Amino acid sequence: MATIDNHVVGEEVKMLTFSLDNVFYGVNVNQVREVKNFEGATPVPCAPHYVKGVTNLRGEVVPVIDLRKRIGLGERKDNGAEIMVIVQDKHPIGVIVDSVIEVLTVKKKDIESGPESLITDRSDGVVGIAKHENDLIVMLDILKVLSADNIGSIKENIKGFQVQVTNPEKVDS
Repeated sequence: MATIDNHVVGEEVKMLTFSLDNVFYGVNVNQVREVKNFEGATPVPCAPHYVKGVTNLRGEVVPVIDLRKRIGLGERKDNGAEIMVIVQDKHPIGVIVDSVIEVLTVKKKDIESGPESLITDRSDGVVGIAKHENDLIVMLDILKVLSADNIGSIKENIKGFQVQVTNPEKVDS
């Protein structure tokens, strides 16, 4: 499990909250560059099941990840989704969520950072569970959630086709 300490400034955490299947999630506000309505993506052949495709974001081709599929939830039933644009190693990645809610500031004392009975060995991106009013918010390190299964290789492959020669012949000059 990821640690809460990397996401805390002083005694408070600022997080962008969003929902998936009526469950509230939060990510460190510093991990998100922008939020916009999802307008569709161009499918990419042979991409993992959770890669929706690529989209054009102000002239830049950006891979789009369906977070519902990435964490094992079913398909969304309606079309109204939003996209959070995060930056991983200076490369933007779009993350589709059901809806973005708001930016919250939560006190560190209201965060359970070790609910091991709820965490499985596959939840390395879960930072903790925050209590806010009557709601529980699953806090994620979105970069860790996306980096499992080598998401970095996806962004390299999406940017263009690469031809690899397995047995090149040496050309004399």
